[in-house]
Amino acid sequence: MTTIPKTMKAWIAIRAGPPQDILQLKPDWPTPAPPTAGEITIKISYAALNPGDAKTMLSRISCRSNSIRGMDFVGEVVQVGPLASTFTASSNVRLGMIVAGTVPTMHLLRGVGVLAQYMLLPADAVVEKPEGLEERVAAGLLGVVGQTNVVMLRASNVKKGDRVLVNGASGGVGCISVLVLSGMGMHVTGVCSGRNEALVRRLGAEEYLKPDGRYIAIEAGPFGIFKLNNWLPVILGGTPRTIKNIFSPPDRASAQEVVKWFENGLIKEIPIDSTFEMDGVLQVNSSK
Repeated sequence: MTTIPKTMKAWIAIRAGPPQDILQLKPDWPTPAPPTAGEITIKISYAALNPGDAKTMLSRISCRSNSIRGMDFVGEVVQVGPLASTFTASSNVRLGMIVAGTVPTMHLLRGVGVLAQYMLLPADAVVEKPEGLEERVAAGLLGVVGQTNVVMLRASNVKKGDRVLVNGASGGVGCISVLVLSGMGMHVTGVCSGRNEALVRRLGAEEYLKPDGRYIAIEAGPFGIFKLNNWLPVILGGTPRTIKNIFSPPDRASAQEVVKWFENGLIKEIPIDSTFEMDGVLQVNSSK
């Protein structure tokens, strides 16, 4: 088993609040304990940040004091817990493997995050980075962005030839949606800011709509207009379409599906907005 340092560099949330107010870089934070059965230690090479990271920091429920934040990552397996052949047979995790994924919800609530040099996770929470996929790209693609698309595709039951509207088509989730849906033979219309129209069309959108046009939708609430339209029969003003709210925890099976999309050529271009060194985490949050 590889020996790792007793301390590491890590960004620590000292309390709940906006990232720029609560994150502190600690150069000598204790590294995770050695892995137990079914666990692995990962040396983080890239972490991908998304709006969900900032939102979880705002809540005292989801953000413990003195915790490490961040969900999406890629890195090298440097330690494997005992009985690995039994507990990791399904994931085939081995020393030196480059893996990626998203921190499981319960681990995130306990203060385990990716904004550190090392992290301890269950072996069955990760997938192997496929050949040909850059590590810096894998950190985002195989995490929340990719897995969200898998869940949406399952719930929507769309098929080849269908017409699909992607709102926020130039965002992290939206870019992958356009790539995958168009690659599967669907007619994609993208909605995004005008400066990103060329990008969205290049990714596969056949049509483009300006976001500052006429009314499209009202933000959903538990008893808002969306719910009313679901309940009312069409004759009374309801719609013949079902509006679904989707939530899914991080899931290795979903990440594996994203790997298949990449290997099958559905995901060809993956836009990267910015890349920062670890010390520049606050620059990331202040620039979004």
